Amino acid sequence: MISPTPWVLIRKHMVAHWLRTGLTVVAMTVAIFLLCFLVSIVATLDRVVRESSGQRLVVQSAVSLFVDLPRDYQAKIDSVPGVESVTKFQWFGGYFREPRNFFAQFAVDHNFVFDMYARDFQVIEVAGSPKPLDPEQSPQRAREAMAADRRAAIIGEGLVRDFGWSVGDTVPVTGTIFQKRDNSAWEFNIVGIYRPLKGNFDDRSMLFRYDYLAEMLDSGQATGPRGVGTYAVNIAEGASAARAIDGIDALFANGPQATRTTSEAAFQAGFVSMLGNLPMFVGTIGGAVVFAVFFSVVNTMLMAGRQRFHESGILKALGFSSSALARVIVAESLLLALLGGLGGIALALGSENGVRAAIGVFLPSYMVLPETIMLSAGVSLAIGLVAGLAPAMTVARLEATEALRSEG
Repeated sequence: MISPTPWVLIRKHMVAHWLRTGLTVVAMTVAIFLLCFLVSIVATLDRVVRESSGQRLVVQSAVSLFVDLPRDYQAKIDSVPGVESVTKFQWFGGYFREPRNFFAQFAVDHNFVFDMYARDFQVIEVAGSPKPLDPEQSPQRAREAMAADRRAAIIGEGLVRDFGWSVGDTVPVTGTIFQKRDNSAWEFNIVGIYRPLKGNFDDRSMLFRYDYLAEMLDSGQATGPRGVGTYAVNIAEGASAARAIDGIDALFANGPQATRTTSEAAFQAGFVSMLGNLPMFVGTIGGAVVFAVFFSVVNTMLMAGRQRFHESGILKALGFSSSALARVIVAESLLLALLGGLGGIALALGSENGVRAAIGVFLPSYMVLPETIMLSAGVSLAIGLVAGLAPAMTVARLEATEALRSEG
């Protein structure tokens, strides 16, 4: 028996049936791209919850997230045993020039937010400070830059990519919830740029001074709710988060607005739950797509195997072993699946920024993780291997005389 495997037949077969080869690769590419996309959505949501701080709480109205809390709650929350620091977070809900340029803006307490979130995001550039900015000095430099300008704002580097903004620019933002009396756009001066360090903080948000917003509302120059959407609370090291939660909620149990305090992870999980059983839904769709493409590849390889009966008989008569011919078919199936899989992964990675821009309002931290790439590559190889086994076994069991009698 001739021991070498006729690998050259793989290229010849794929070129000879180029249309079938191309369609199979395209089908695999689309399937693996969808798998990457769907798995990345679930992985991003899971990452947001998983990387949320265990020592941070979120205080909101017990009625609804859309009901604001009084401003004077901050000092009272700060007095609860175990609380280290507190900052306001007020959703602004504006857009840049056109409604399609919507992005997240939050009014915050600039004196506290940078220290509270020092492990979640890092200010990498600040007006008047040398670059690169020392990470240890980042919170202080950011506070100083914000304190120097009532209209100051710090933006994520994702907004720099989207709109080309830079430190020193003045950005007009049209408010939807908070509107100026003269119907003009709000103007914010960019004094810094931040970079997320964890998945629970996105790179497409703007942080500006809450006291500026309050001043405009109290003076009658703007309209909108005068409360606070949520309070973020950092727990002191060694303090019990559960006791702090009970203490905060007990403090406001009799009003004027009852509160519901949860961990940051639970708060983020609440947003995910609003989407329903998304992992099961996404898994069902992804599984169905991969299942359908699997049978497409199996059908392709079965057709290829049947077309090679006569050729296989000739090769066996020449002395090639059954195992050598089986290896050719399995290798071809693996190659087809791998080409499609790599194409799908490349498409998923190449479209990452576009997808993030399209769904950034809902999933601003969307990304294709290395684990997702490994999963997709594994699925591709598994499909190629399993799809090639059936025709390979058929050819291996085929007798040379029987194969020679078949039509070429």
